[in-house]
Amino acid sequence: MDDAGVSRDEPLEVQLARVRRYGEILNDFGRMAAEASEAERLVQLACVQAARGIGIRHTKALRHRPESGDLLIVAGVGWRPGVVGHVSLGTDLASLPGQALRTRQPNIIDDLPHDPEFRYSAVLREHGIVSALNVPVAVDGDVWGVLEVDSDVPRRFGPDDVQFLSAMANTLGLALARRGGVTEVTEAAADAARQLAQERMLRGELQHRAKNDLQLILSLLVMQRRRLPDTEARRIFGHVMDRVAAIGVAHDQLSLERGTGLIDVADYLQALCGNLSARREGVLIETALESVEMPHSRAVPLGLIVNELVTNALKHAFPEGREGVIRVEFEVPPGAEARLCVRDDGVGMGPPRPGSSGTELVRRLVRQVGGRLEEMAQPRGAGFCVMFPLVT
Repeated sequence: MDDAGVSRDEPLEVQLARVRRYGEILNDFGRMAAEASEAERLVQLACVQAARGIGIRHTKALRHRPESGDLLIVAGVGWRPGVVGHVSLGTDLASLPGQALRTRQPNIIDDLPHDPEFRYSAVLREHGIVSALNVPVAVDGDVWGVLEVDSDVPRRFGPDDVQFLSAMANTLGLALARRGGVTEVTEAAADAARQLAQERMLRGELQHRAKNDLQLILSLLVMQRRRLPDTEARRIFGHVMDRVAAIGVAHDQLSLERGTGLIDVADYLQALCGNLSARREGVLIETALESVEMPHSRAVPLGLIVNELVTNALKHAFPEGREGVIRVEFEVPPGAEARLCVRDDGVGMGPPRPGSSGTELVRRLVRQVGGRLEEMAQPRGAGFCVMFPLVT
């Protein structure tokens, strides 16, 4: 296989041969990863093996530098002298590797120069790159960086390519973790006093969790934005992404001085509703929230459910400037399931709007907490309740 790409109508034996080759290369890389003594050599091996597997001339690994807010090309194949170790790319959503970093999802781009979603970086333009596939590399639960393959001729990367490169990135991440690929925080703590070290570790943990929340939100929004048909709609949706990203302000309310990793759901939802209440005059958001501590991984989906249902009510339940009330309730009756409800006294549910996927998004989040969603009968407006088992 070469950079000319892969036909969608490949014979079965060709597809099987490619899968076998991918398996052999992953096996080889796993063995090399166990033998490599230096992290730098390990990352370069990943680039070489990725190029060999996919049959491509340009590959690169980019390491995230939080202190610089960029992604530095630290290894690669096929680039001119002066690129590896010196050129960096952005971490915003318009950056090709930046979006993989922020969303923790693979990216496939068939025609990069004409893709309005991404910025055509100078280094890719210089090398004539037109198609690309990249995947995030995670180390110890955090995104270390991005592994990317680039083609200077049009190419359509398929599911087998994505799975192969993802497996390569996962193997690289595990190997880097074993070799202490991310040691900056540990080294800094060892040089400080015990009290300062503990403070830094707690702060780092909170920042790590907040970053994962934003990555989840942005990943969901990117998925939705790609469905929009025209440039203007995508621009408007980009503003929505910015507004929803303001949920990150609520993470300031989540800091627990005890460092237990638990979140008071009442405090979290109260902060979230406070942010949402500023979006519409004349509509009051009332809350009745029972104080219950929950693991971070379960509390955040509940916040996203509330955000989706309240935002939908603000937009559609009170047309033509009507005033009204949205009520958010959370309770845990003794011996029963936890109950999260969002109700309004507006005009009620109309027919599904074309292109709307909010209900499906809520249902996915409900499944994430192992619950069920019910529409509640009421004299006016609309109401939804989520019942789910409480896990603390």
